[in-house]
Amino acid sequence: MHIIIGGAHNGKRTYVQQQLANTAHQWVNCSNTENCFGDWHPTGIVVIEKIEQWLAQTDLPEAQAIDHILSAVEGRNTLFILTDFGRGIVPMDAKQRALRDTCGRLYQQLFARADEVTRIWYGIPQTIKKRGERI
Repeated sequence: MHIIIGGAHNGKRTYVQQQLANTAHQWVNCSNTENCFGDWHPTGIVVIEKIEQWLAQTDLPEAQAIDHILSAVEGRNTLFILTDFGRGIVPMDAKQRALRDTCGRLYQQLFARADEVTRIWYGIPQTIKKRGERI
């Protein structure tokens, strides 16, 4: 699993598109909650983006939602594009704060399982985790 994380509009999607230009992959946009964990191709890389929107819309309790995500990607060659909420203003709305907290807990589990984590900061990639290496 490879994770790309960064703030909104920091170049994450462009970076991934450049990295996968000549690689078999399937793009899964989780803003369409019905297709988020649906029909994935059995080969190639599955690129998953907007998982935060799926979390915001699901009726599953947090623990079940996180388990659902982790189960869906188990044993697959996946790349997540995640939005970093940790550097922004804490929302006044309780639901938005809860989503931010849920994302933080999910991200911790994804990062722990990831082989590689890359942070994109205004288009500049920085590797913050690579399996077997100390960064």
